[in-house]
Amino acid sequence: MKRLLFLILSAALTGLFAYALWLDTNRDWTRYQSAFKKTLEPAQRRSVPGGIQQLLVNNLDRVDRCTTCHVAIDKPQLALAEEPFKAHPGKYLEWHPIEKFGCTVCHGGQGLATDTKAAHGDVKHWEEPLLRGSFVQSSCASCHGNLQAIGEHVPLLVKGKALFREEGCYGCHVVKDFGGQVSVELTQVGSKPYQLIHADFEMMPHPHDRIHWLLTKLHSPRSLNPGVRTAQLPPGEEEVFPTAMPQFGFTEEEKQALTVYLLSLREFDPPSSFVDPALPEPAPVYASAIERGRAVFHQFGCVGCHNVDGAGGRHNWNAGLGEEVPALLHVKAYYSEDELKDLLRHGRQPAYRGNAHRPVPSLYMPAWKDKLSEEDLDALVAYLYSLHDKVIAPAAVSVDSGAAVQ
Repeated sequence: MKRLLFLILSAALTGLFAYALWLDTNRDWTRYQSAFKKTLEPAQRRSVPGGIQQLLVNNLDRVDRCTTCHVAIDKPQLALAEEPFKAHPGKYLEWHPIEKFGCTVCHGGQGLATDTKAAHGDVKHWEEPLLRGSFVQSSCASCHGNLQAIGEHVPLLVKGKALFREEGCYGCHVVKDFGGQVSVELTQVGSKPYQLIHADFEMMPHPHDRIHWLLTKLHSPRSLNPGVRTAQLPPGEEEVFPTAMPQFGFTEEEKQALTVYLLSLREFDPPSSFVDPALPEPAPVYASAIERGRAVFHQFGCVGCHNVDGAGGRHNWNAGLGEEVPALLHVKAYYSEDELKDLLRHGRQPAYRGNAHRPVPSLYMPAWKDKLSEEDLDALVAYLYSLHDKVIAPAAVSVDSGAAVQ
């Protein structure tokens, strides 16, 4: 009996060993290398190394094994027209030698992995999935501070950065010590752990990664934070408001551009020899204080909450003025210059409640005293006062014209 059991266990162990050996010789990379070498002449095969290939990029603390499968990435003379046997497009490897930069520093993914899915980062708990297509542009900002110099190669990154400012995102989000603190800081949103950027995947379909979370957030902010009705909450708990982020109505290209820019905001400190620093921007010249004030209004993200030219209309749950962020068209009628400057310096936190039994409104006026110079403050007040004059002037002309006709 013992001999029989010993034979069975020995056979099982031998079977398991054979299976493990088969698995080891039938990995993704072994199949890819074998398939690629079959397309080559015998003399060419000797120029293609076999086995696991590994790049040690000490300056960037990277270990990449991507060339194990992407065997022709730096061999255009041998490359085929299908992945993973394509050569790297363009002249990027001339500017970024693979032995100096590796692969994952630009393309993301999991450099140590040799299984296709794991190497591309398409696995649970890996927060740097492969940057496919135009999303790889986000990596360029890590070293290239002067984006204008490489603008033709990173059009979406340039557009996304401009859109972030034009749409007033700085009014609520801090990026590199600049902006309001109403919502989550975005300085490292491209690399922060998911829980620190409040990335909730329960309200969105797969894939559950940073790229698709940002795209979903830009498409429909409330879909990721729909809120909870008071009646659904246990007794004594407050109502939960949906996200205060407006529904901007971005086009597909705009959502992609903003996502590329947000992904570029990541924690990465390359050696100085890798960095092309940003050039100092020339000081802008304005024709008037009002023109300068309008520039300040956009620079500090006021348009994000108060809308273009202070027209208002952004929704703010339980805010005292019709649950909306107030328009700024008539601040001249309600505030003296000193009162308005005081409000801009110190903000209004929290905003007035429309109903004292409901939660505090999500949006509020942040304090700008540490960021606005006195010159910018004077110009901003001049611009806000000019909005009142623009609204009143056409009505006066209309009355005068009517009287003349009569």
